[in-house]
Parts: sequence; C-alpha cells; structure tokens
Amino acid sequence: MQPFLTIHQASASYPVFVGRNLLAQTRELVRPRGRVFVITSRALHERFGTIHPDAEVLLMHEGEKYKTLETAHDIVTQLLEHNAKRDATAIVMGGGMIGDTAGFAASIFLRGIDLVHVPTTLLAQVDSSIGGKLAVNHAKGKNLIGSFYPPRAVIADTSVLDTLPPRERLSGMYEALKGGIIGDASLFEMFERGLFPRNADAAPAVHDVMDAMVRKAIKVKADIVGADEKESDVRRLLNYGHTIAHGIEAALHYEGITHGEAVAWGMIGANAIAVRRGLLAKAEAARIERAIRAYEPEVPPPLDRSDVLAATEHDKKNTGSARVMVFPKRVGECVVVADVTEDEIAYGIAAVL
Repeated sequence: MQPFLTIHQASASYPVFVGRNLLAQTRELVRPRGRVFVITSRALHERFGTIHPDAEVLLMHEGEKYKTLETAHDIVTQLLEHNAKRDATAIVMGGGMIGDTAGFAASIFLRGIDLVHVPTTLLAQVDSSIGGKLAVNHAKGKNLIGSFYPPRAVIADTSVLDTLPPRERLSGMYEALKGGIIGDASLFEMFERGLFPRNADAAPAVHDVMDAMVRKAIKVKADIVGADEKESDVRRLLNYGHTIAHGIEAALHYEGITHGEAVAWGMIGANAIAVRRGLLAKAEAARIERAIRAYEPEVPPPLDRSDVLAATEHDKKNTGSARVMVFPKRVGECVVVADVTEDEIAYGIAAVL
C-alpha cells in the first residue's frame, strides 16, 4: 500500500498511511527489525484485538491524569521485564494521551527504539501523531517533559472514528478546524458549511468527507513540521489557541474538559487579543467564532482567571521574558507574535471565561 504522504523532517522521513480498515494491515505496513510490542490500554486492546500477530502486548492506564513520568517509567519497566532490546519496535495504539506517553517512553528506552503510531481518535490522527513531538505533563503545566522523536510510520485507520463517542469526535474536530485557520482555508470552509457531522454516520458520503478532513488536516501539519522540526520558527503556528487552552487545562488539573474543547475556547480568546491589536478584523473574528460555536464546545466549569493566567506562564513557546502567541490575520493565515503582554493574555482569558 502506498502512503498518503511522506513527511520529510531534518532528522528523519516517515510515511503516513490514511484509509479505512488499516488496522488489519498493520503487519504488512510495519517492517520491524526485531521484536514487536503493541502498547495500548486494556479497553482498546479488548476493542480492537491483536493488530499485529507477532507482537507482545503491554498495557497502560488511559486518561490525562496518567500522562505522567510515572506512567512512562512503568512502560520502560515493562519493556525491561520483557527483555526488549534496541532493535525492538513499539507500536503505540491509542489517542493522544497514549501516543504521547507511550511514545515518550519508547523515545527514552535504551536511548530510543523504533516507534509506530496507530492513532485511534480523530484528535490523534490529525494532530498528536504527526510531527514527532512526545511529552508528559507536569503539575505546573501541560507537556513540559518531552522529546522530539520522529516515528518510523503513522497508520491512521479512519474506520475507527465511526465508533468514537460524540464528544471525543468533536474534540478532534476543533483541532482540524484549527488547521484550516492556520493553513487551509478550504478545510475551514468545509466546517463553515457544516459538512462534518457531530455524530457517527454509516453513509459512505459521510465517510468520504471525514476522510477528506483527516487528510487535509494532516497535510497542513505535515507541511509545517517538514519546514520546522523543533518549533524554532513556523511550527509555532500549530499552537494557535493553545496558550489559553493549556492554561484552562492546567487550572482544571486536566479534568472536566477535553483538549480539543480547550483549544476551541483558546482560539476564541486569541482572536479577541488579535482584534484588540488590530491584526484581525472583527468580522473575520466573528466568522471564526461562529464556525467554532456551531459545533458547541463544552463550556469550561467556573474558574479563577488568575489561575489560568498563572498557568500560561509555563507555556513552552515563551522565550526568556517574552510571551509568545499565535494570532490569525485571516482564515488560512496566522502569525507568531513574540511580545504579548500579561495584560493581553488576561484580556483573552476574560473573553472566554
């Protein structure tokens, strides 16, 4: 099978396969050098079964509260107990939390073993599995402990999206919508026209449009990470909406709201700052907000705005004393701004909370 595309980064190139019913083809798509380990949760293993007949299965806990160094340490321990060597391959099957945490463990085990991502959520397919960023959370902020470690391959089976709970499906849609705003106006316009259903639908036409969303969103991210592997330049565009989103998530201790929902509100907050700065026209900001709110992101529970603001101080994009944020100028074009003030971020937080 030919990949949908091949991502070329400074440190490595790797194929991304996109299509329906690819889980059954995992063995053919992965060419391991040594033993194979599938790392996933018990629930996903029971749901999808053995995706690689030669693999040994290692289980981990699922959920944002387990996205920690302790979980990564446990995975490393399991690999050691199974006598894994440096030629082993880790096939990580799951959503963003599993992909990030187990992928990070694979990147540090014996200084790194081969990694294959099999993302099982929309969010993971369009975002976290692409680009080679892996991380776990710290009490002071999201994704503060991590590494850049490109996979050998990404296998995105879009048929698994059919059974996602509606809220999990929507979480990925907000990240895909973000991709449209930063780099593909045609993708945004598909959201604007309401082409993507909130709930799963068996109609072939719906499958086609969902597959188109995944491919378009992956293409946006692939183009960016190919130009900037380690977030020194254009890759920072991918963090549109994430400064305030990560502040909300940290203030909530990563409970009560999905990452995609937080990003939805983070985009609205960033747009408020962009309008205030004169970077974004009010009409364009309203257009983006209408598209986001049409998919009804869950409203965050009551929060102390100062807690959210404090959490943004640990944003990974910040350099020295500068606060860095991404703002849209129009749909399909965003800019990185490196002199954002604390007052401006407080203003953006107030716009959404």
